[in-house]
Amino acid sequence: MRTLLIDVWKRLTPWNKSADVYANDTDNAYPERMDRLINNSVTAKSAASIMLQYLIGKGYGEENDSLIVNKEKDLTLIDFADDIADDLVKQRGVFIHVNWNALYQISDFSVIPYEWCRIGKADSNDYAGKIAVSKEWLNPKRSDIQLIDVFNPRKKVIDAQVNKAGGWEHYKGQVLFVNMDTKLRYPLSRIDSVADDCDSEAQAAVYKNRLLRKGFFGNTLVVTRPLVEEGLEPGSKALIDAESERDRFQQAIKDSLGAENTGGVLCLEMDFAGEKLDDAILIKQIESKIDDELFEYTESSVRENILVAFNNLPAGLIKTNEASLFGNSGEAIREMKRTYWENTTKERNMLTSVINQLLEWSQDLSGIKVEPIKLTDDAGINYEE
Repeated sequence: MRTLLIDVWKRLTPWNKSADVYANDTDNAYPERMDRLINNSVTAKSAASIMLQYLIGKGYGEENDSLIVNKEKDLTLIDFADDIADDLVKQRGVFIHVNWNALYQISDFSVIPYEWCRIGKADSNDYAGKIAVSKEWLNPKRSDIQLIDVFNPRKKVIDAQVNKAGGWEHYKGQVLFVNMDTKLRYPLSRIDSVADDCDSEAQAAVYKNRLLRKGFFGNTLVVTRPLVEEGLEPGSKALIDAESERDRFQQAIKDSLGAENTGGVLCLEMDFAGEKLDDAILIKQIESKIDDELFEYTESSVRENILVAFNNLPAGLIKTNEASLFGNSGEAIREMKRTYWENTTKERNMLTSVINQLLEWSQDLSGIKVEPIKLTDDAGINYEE
């Protein structure tokens, strides 16, 4: 018996000598690729939006939500939480820039776009002390790469970093890297295992769109006997008159068929046998080549796979057009919401823990501790109860 070994695609994180960072995949474009796949898939994009809401719940209370965590950017706590949740949902990791003051208190913090960040060189203990930040990683210039120290709240560490930077006025702060795949250098995206499904859903939409826009679907085929006799001298009045008459005839057919409401009219000339009118002209409607049943099965299959990747998001939370879901006073949909609140506990706790950790060391917000307000339905039922 012979065993066929299939080379399964794997995300790699090789050392990039030109940029002095660990690349996120061989082309160093993994985060951008995953984000694009999510945005191109209606199911993944909708699932990400719903999961984000379940991580934040109903916020942290009106007073806490409006707290300013970064005065320079006029960034509120709820917006900061939304930024963290977005990266945790899509990339399963987040990079947070933290600024310290001379009292060793956090003066402000904000999320750096995940796609901009890469891990710097590691020491003999496999510890990387720098995060490299750049808006362009396909062909980065050294001058465009900013190196920032990895988050460490110890005073001795901050002092050493400040001295090396040349004083507080030159200190760039630190970057807190939250990685949900602790055994990997970079976390795998939420959709890593269903990347092909996200692409399939997007390509199915593109395929159907092209058929409708550029294909023969909806066209009318009109076949007639040759309307211009063979052998007419090029440029002669007889040929010009004949071609003009053909153009008028074909336009009359298009007008009579109401071509403005269809895909168009295709006119074809060929020899026919017989003398009857039916033998002289043929009109045929070209039907759609889209296999609705095949597409329905394919789209349903990829949709289910994508929803599983988002912590088993119940399909009913995205598409609830089935009357049965609203029977029994909506008990089915309420149960879905309760279940998904439980399914997202790990990510929600991580988000809350990160925020409270930063608030604890904050200059103006220390002593404040937040907890997401649990989601409830219209009947006031708590999903976690």
